[in-house]
Amino acid sequence: MKKKRNQPLGFTLIEVLIVLTILALFIMMALWAYRVQLMKGRDAKRKADLNKLQRVLEDYLNDHVCYPTTLKCGADFTPYLSQIPCDPVNSDEVIYHYSVSSEGDCKKWYKIFAFLEYDKDPIIEKIGCAPDTCGSFNYLVSSPNIEVLKTQLHEIIPPVLAGPSPTSVPPATPTPGPTSGPTTTPGPTTTPGPTATPTPMPTPTPTFPPCPGGWFSCLGQGGKCNYIGSYQSGAACNDTCNSCASRGCFAYPACL
Repeated sequence: MKKKRNQPLGFTLIEVLIVLTILALFIMMALWAYRVQLMKGRDAKRKADLNKLQRVLEDYLNDHVCYPTTLKCGADFTPYLSQIPCDPVNSDEVIYHYSVSSEGDCKKWYKIFAFLEYDKDPIIEKIGCAPDTCGSFNYLVSSPNIEVLKTQLHEIIPPVLAGPSPTSVPPATPTPGPTSGPTTTPGPTTTPGPTATPTPMPTPTPTFPPCPGGWFSCLGQGGKCNYIGSYQSGAACNDTCNSCASRGCFAYPACL
């Protein structure tokens, strides 16, 4: 009786390639999950830093009547903070951007912009930053006397950082085929009329004389008003107390 020959226990080349492919996929998934967690961790620090600055700046306002003119990364800010926090990446493009009015020494409002790396964070969609309001940033906090995405008087919007332009593929030129049927003569060409020039929106400016209690209205902002004790120009407009009298002025001391 003939004995069966023992089969080798090794793997074939295809089996080895399949195993290596599966291992590579698991490694890539693990690395991506690790990278996402790193991004979320840095974003959590960004949110915590900006929330801390919000609280500190209100303490500063209570002591100095105005917000600081600048907030430089790493600068001494005692007794409120040992130093101003910096973005975890803190590169040329990823920073905390502090925005105040470009005019006047006493700043009555502020915005702090940041860039969250994890673009699926629900807060990004909730805030709704756009290039014309946030530049290249997608997250921000602000002083409580303004609406976050409303452009304020004398505000300088953060720049939109220029990235690589997408390469556009030119459309293919159709090859003319044989002409069939009678040729139609094109009709007369119509000349388009003059292009309408859009009317520029008015710049929000305070209405003088000052309203009772220090309130004055802001044009071009839907009748929204705000309080500036010194009656300076550079109002931050919001609708916290949006109920104007006959001159468009607020008369609610509780809102001061």
